[in-house]
Amino acid sequence: MRRRLLWIAVLLYSLLHFAATGVRQPLANFYGDFLASFPAWKVASLAGRLDLYAGSLARQWGPPPIWHYGPVLHLITIPLLSFPSLRSAYLAWLFVNYAFVAVTAILAIRIIDDGRPTLTTTLAVIVVFCNFNPLYETLTQRNIELFELMLLFAAYALYRRGRETACGAAIGVAAMAKFLPLIYLPWLVLKRRWRALGAALAVIVPIAIVTQLVLGWQHSGILLQLRGGSFLNSELNQSLSGVVVRLVQWTHSGLSVATISRVLIVACLIALSALMLRLRRHEGIEDLEYGLLAAAMVLLPPHNQNYYFVFLLLPYLLLYARYRTCWSWRAALLALSFVLVAVPIPLSVVQRFTGLDAFSLYLRAGIPFVGAALLVVVLLAEIGMSCALFGSEQPCPSKRPSRISAPS
Repeated sequence: MRRRLLWIAVLLYSLLHFAATGVRQPLANFYGDFLASFPAWKVASLAGRLDLYAGSLARQWGPPPIWHYGPVLHLITIPLLSFPSLRSAYLAWLFVNYAFVAVTAILAIRIIDDGRPTLTTTLAVIVVFCNFNPLYETLTQRNIELFELMLLFAAYALYRRGRETACGAAIGVAAMAKFLPLIYLPWLVLKRRWRALGAALAVIVPIAIVTQLVLGWQHSGILLQLRGGSFLNSELNQSLSGVVVRLVQWTHSGLSVATISRVLIVACLIALSALMLRLRRHEGIEDLEYGLLAAAMVLLPPHNQNYYFVFLLLPYLLLYARYRTCWSWRAALLALSFVLVAVPIPLSVVQRFTGLDAFSLYLRAGIPFVGAALLVVVLLAEIGMSCALFGSEQPCPSKRPSRISAPS
């Protein structure tokens, strides 16, 4: 009885949290990275809707012919150009993003319960989604990461069911939405999932060719940023390079942020590659590998935003599938990591009672990065425990797991 009352209380809190931060906050917002990328000048010009582009944030941040994000964003948002105003299109896009979130949650439930959803898992996923601050930041700005997240959950579900072609196609579309999921292509090579790799490339290559003909890769805002180094000095940057920037500032060191960041990022990528190479023949840990790659694509870019951490829902829920029936120090560390990244209590409430800019303090202290780093520790520890990584090189004998920036 007490457990049922606790579930009811937590569920009610979660739904209230969603109403305030997932509905009220996005409806009041008309600013963010999506509006800095939509509409692209060339697409608006071809559609005869330069009136939407004139005076837009996209015009300020990317004067013609610069375009931002991946080409898939500009493809799937073409219907928004039919709306009478940019504000009405932005409102409609919010409801499309609600659909992305709902489908993602359904996929997560089915993955965890191996296609046979239970009430407990359904409630757990609802609570996780409704109390995950990076999800609210992404939803508030209507960023394309929610579309990518849905595709990555779908790709994993398809992978576990042996539907390699569909899995690869999903990864390919996600990669061309904003490039980060390209990290999964080398993993498919190591796993010898040639049909998945072929399907991903069959999606990526034609889109890349058409993009060059229509938008021109030489005008890509992301590529132009990368050429300039893209190491941003901003509290919103919660990547490894963001930590380097803050440490250099706090210590008043004269060291080069760009040089240190590049060395650390390359070292981490080499270590990740070596680990994945060693794991390539192990079975039953695909969920851990998939989750670790999601963490890497969040933490290792030259810069990120706190809303990138929405991708960490992948490893959090895949690990939940492993730990829901047993408790260990790794599960406790995972819970701590989740609290640091998710911030279940809205920081706007903390600010209201303390008068402090809680969200800014939270970011400047690098707490999201710390939480994500703890998640990486849990993933690595679980890989080591599951596969006796430092002992036998034989395939893991362990059980197969279940198939599985606006302040709040």
